[in-house]
Amino acid sequence: MRQESVQEQAVEVQDGPGSFGGDVLAWYRGNARSLPWRDTRDPYAIWVSEVMLQQTRVETVIPYYHRFLEQFPTIADLAAAPEEAVLKVWEGLGYYRRVKLFQQGARQVVAEYGGQLPAEPEQLAALPGIGSYMVGALASIAFNRPVPAVDGNVIRLVSRLLAFPEDSTTGRSRRIFTDWIQARFPAGAARDFTQGLMELGALICLPKAPRCDGCPVRRHCRAMAAGDPERFPVKKTARPIPTERRIVLCINWNDRRLFVRRPDRGLLAGFWEYPNLLDGPATDAARLAAAWTGEQLGRELAFAKRSELTQVFTHRRWEIELWEAEWSQAEPPATPLGGAWLSRVEASALPRVAFLRQWD
Repeated sequence: MRQESVQEQAVEVQDGPGSFGGDVLAWYRGNARSLPWRDTRDPYAIWVSEVMLQQTRVETVIPYYHRFLEQFPTIADLAAAPEEAVLKVWEGLGYYRRVKLFQQGARQVVAEYGGQLPAEPEQLAALPGIGSYMVGALASIAFNRPVPAVDGNVIRLVSRLLAFPEDSTTGRSRRIFTDWIQARFPAGAARDFTQGLMELGALICLPKAPRCDGCPVRRHCRAMAAGDPERFPVKKTARPIPTERRIVLCINWNDRRLFVRRPDRGLLAGFWEYPNLLDGPATDAARLAAAWTGEQLGRELAFAKRSELTQVFTHRRWEIELWEAEWSQAEPPATPLGGAWLSRVEASALPRVAFLRQWD
């Protein structure tokens, strides 16, 4: 007997009770978490939530979501705002490139669509910062269009439902998962079906110790039938991220500290921070810091080490040492290019690198 292929599993479509789609809808409508972006049909508010939720926990996003909409209640407000004001409201959420692309997208929506987010997937896909997942999320959740939104939670769920044997991170795998979901959209219920799949991944089909006994789609799940759901999704071994040693200089002068603005492109672009030096494992950090102040401020300062921390970004890790010094001379210090001596109040009004706040 010929074995059914993964692609052929997407052929049958049913909407009613007992179907996969019906099981997802019934569970979601009875068990969905109460989240602020689920209480609105405003496409812009849903767009805000989806941008924030990328690689960020729900409980972290909620207060930022409210503050952002209070500050920028419409697409036109976001489009017209200075970038520094947008970064300040976003401060602490991380992945700052996404909010810059979000604002670029808002400006394009104002220019091309009169400030109204378009509903067509092709138009959504043409906006900055909107990839295939975001197209599906906005089309289905904001406009109730049957367009799959395949994120990490959904990949985990579907890979287990299919006991999918291949690397789940490839483009081929994503296309198979997308087609499988597309074939199962219940008629007229794309919004709840999409959110139901995401909710199952977030609450039931967990990476470790999935709650299979309480899963509403367990009878559709091949991985559970095989008794080994945690074997899926299959992933290639992740490459270790590179580590950099960073020397951060906290330089005090009267009631002010030296801040510098990061470049407009690259990691943490446009944010303010203390001077930040890349160090090597054999370097004398105090000597490196003193040499920097001699070059930039006209006088070498004596630094003392105050603290250490680790900051992990998407593609790199920083091992950070904080070194502190005082400018005690009568004459005021020089100001390095791109720098400013700021009081605590002045610094708090600017978008700052989030991990600096613990050293205020």
